[in-house]
Amino acid sequence: MEQNQTDAIQPYRWMVLALTSACFLFTFIVRFTWPPLIPVVVPILKMNMSDAGAFMSAFYLGYVITQIPAGILGDRFGVRLLLGGSLVLEGITTFAMGSIETYAAGFALRVATGLGAGAVYAAASRALMEWFPPKERGTAFGVLLCAPSAGILVSSMSVPPLNTAFGWDSVFKIVGVATMVVGVVVYLLLRASQQTKTAGGMFDGFKVVFRNKDILLTAMAGFFLMWVELGTATWTFAHIKKLGFSLGMAGTVMTFYGLGGLLGPFVSGWLSDRIGHRKQLLMISLLIIAPVTVIFGSQTTITALSIWGFVFGFASYVANPHLTILISEFAGKQYAATANGTSNFFFQMASMIGPWILGWSLDLSGNFAVVWWLMAAGPVLGALLLIPVNPANVAD
Repeated sequence: MEQNQTDAIQPYRWMVLALTSACFLFTFIVRFTWPPLIPVVVPILKMNMSDAGAFMSAFYLGYVITQIPAGILGDRFGVRLLLGGSLVLEGITTFAMGSIETYAAGFALRVATGLGAGAVYAAASRALMEWFPPKERGTAFGVLLCAPSAGILVSSMSVPPLNTAFGWDSVFKIVGVATMVVGVVVYLLLRASQQTKTAGGMFDGFKVVFRNKDILLTAMAGFFLMWVELGTATWTFAHIKKLGFSLGMAGTVMTFYGLGGLLGPFVSGWLSDRIGHRKQLLMISLLIIAPVTVIFGSQTTITALSIWGFVFGFASYVANPHLTILISEFAGKQYAATANGTSNFFFQMASMIGPWILGWSLDLSGNFAVVWWLMAAGPVLGALLLIPVNPANVAD
């Protein structure tokens, strides 16, 4: 795109950021509506904790399936329909969760919800690579990647009172309708840039990804980051409930966690636009996450859990924008969706298997301390994998 064209469209880039961020946010709201309801729905459906964790794993089963196809389609045909249509599908299946009567029905619907959500990350990343210049990408991706913690925050604040007021089944229906509405708005308002489509073969992006050790190592580090992020989001409510506190108090703790996670990526993304060193910021955050995970899990009062929850959220989500920007820039603007879809397929495997493994360890040991130590091991391994990565190898 010529410079005068770029200048002409620059104001609209903030609308693109707002729409993609809203889209990404709702993929996290629909996925994290379930954890606060675990203590309520498990006895009603006669499930155990492994089954409860499997509902999160079911979401990620669908989620990982669509990562790579969505990346290819986003690079090839543009992202507007992908983003709008994905949210509508997520809304329909979440609404239907309010009518489940069996574990099997819930599992199938969670898989279907994940299929819709799986298209969003790659498509949103491609949109920001198209519309934002390199000097603003830290800020743009920092805002986009506030969505995971914002989704936890919104769910933690809204689901417990909605459950009290209307019941768990109505919670799913309310979230489903809201998600469908946002999907329609995104489809109507999102415009394509002049770089909507990528020339060349449909599968050329795979050559870029699988021949690039920097992308592969960064994606593997993302696996271990997701291991701890999703483990925390899935099991904190049940952990705090076991300590003897109410669901509302657990929601308070996760609100502080969400606030820290909301602030972390924005601050680190903005800072990295000014000082660079995205790889170093990513490694440092991973090394900090490990001890903070264990410290958080060892607290026994709501005050301490809230304070450390804020620190935990901030440290965990500082890493997110740098992970995505590194992968996007190693692949270049032309293949950003394919690279992020493929990479997200790898590191979302942690989201698919982690809740089940951690739930199994809890059923086996009966001790939440085991869960926190298992989660803490992940980011240390992720930091070690980043040592050979060379940020100078960016393509765009």
